[in-house]
Amino acid sequence: MSSISVVDKLDILNQENNTQFAEYEEEAIVSLALDHPDLFMSAARFMKPDMFARLEVRMIIAEILNSYDEFSVIPTRKLLRSRLERYITVDDKFEEIFRIVDRQSEPREVPIIKDTLLKWSRTRAFGLLYSEEAVAAYHRGDFTYLEEIVQNANRIADVGNNGLWFFEDYQLLFQPDIVQHKTTGFPKLDKCLNNGGPSAKEVVIYMASTNVGKSILLCNTAISSIKGEGSNGIVGQDVLLVTFELDTIKTAMRCLASASGIPQDDLVNHQEYVTRMMTSMQKQYNKRFAIFEMSPDECSVNHIYALIDVLKRTENWKPDVVIIDYMDLMISRNQPYNSDDYTRQKHVANEIRGLAKNENVLVFTATQTNRSGASGEEIADLKSAAESFGKQFAADYIISLNQTKSDRQSEPPRLKMFIAKNRNGPKHVLIPCEIKYDTMQVTEEL
Repeated sequence: MSSISVVDKLDILNQENNTQFAEYEEEAIVSLALDHPDLFMSAARFMKPDMFARLEVRMIIAEILNSYDEFSVIPTRKLLRSRLERYITVDDKFEEIFRIVDRQSEPREVPIIKDTLLKWSRTRAFGLLYSEEAVAAYHRGDFTYLEEIVQNANRIADVGNNGLWFFEDYQLLFQPDIVQHKTTGFPKLDKCLNNGGPSAKEVVIYMASTNVGKSILLCNTAISSIKGEGSNGIVGQDVLLVTFELDTIKTAMRCLASASGIPQDDLVNHQEYVTRMMTSMQKQYNKRFAIFEMSPDECSVNHIYALIDVLKRTENWKPDVVIIDYMDLMISRNQPYNSDDYTRQKHVANEIRGLAKNENVLVFTATQTNRSGASGEEIADLKSAAESFGKQFAADYIISLNQTKSDRQSEPPRLKMFIAKNRNGPKHVLIPCEIKYDTMQVTEEL
């Protein structure tokens, strides 16, 4: 296969620069520029009005880019209309122009247009490596020039708008709802975590040996999250549960038993009661709960991102809480990190933390203990995590589940929750609990 010459590459790049966006994309890009200027500014330095097919859009983009070149900011809609009114004549389609200016971004199109612009901008930025200036720099050995192109291209990213200016915004910290707590489902545990329960953008990991009750605890957390139970003032949440261990039917049966208090194997005999209870729950809490099964050792956090995107578009629904059962069965989104279990689990944990922050959700998941923590005779601490110590750094809270043989054989069976890691509150706290394996319910002891 023959190589492509620099001249050919430059021709390809020039053709790509003149490629026009689709008609609907053009309007969506204008809306994005006005609603999310922080992102649009990354693309602005590569954009030209003649890349747009519609004259109306071309005029709007030209004025946006003029403002950006002159003042380094994207104008507001009100200012943009004012500037356009200066030179729009009756011969121009002024009504259509102002309709496009006033058009708000559709929530379901924003991620797609953002991704389109980011990829487009990065392509343009890296494409500068094939420009005449870059080729000349290469031949004269000016690698600093080439490195600067690469560095600038790598800086193109969606940085969001989540900053806080300390002196200007500190009064926000006194608002009573500045920290929006969610629940683990356990009041005593909630009081220890974040002074009232974990929050969005955080990760809670339950750590236990096999058959102690990691999946059962996650099912309890799902039901409690819907109800908002746990601590005073916590409202119900929309929940997405992704299972890598059990299928959707078995997971749903566990959740139904936990919600109703009826043993799994007896649910069919209480169908009428369960139906009334489910109808009442749906009416009272008005929340949605979705359960999806994914293949273990084949799926990464990318699959969860994709699932959330699909649910946004098709159901107009986004979860507040994401439960992953469980993280040890996932692979990293970057294939080279899957070469060994230590590296894989460390990066999976970091990617789950990224999911929590990027999607503004609270994530619950679970992990296995190593052999030293499997007996249950000693309280499992951070040294008891199986395979990878590195995965603990990504978690905000790690709660180990501890159960001796006598705990298992007692009636009802018992276990102890131990706060092994707590970014926001006390750690090394023991919380005795009862666990009913037939009804899949876990409750704190009084």
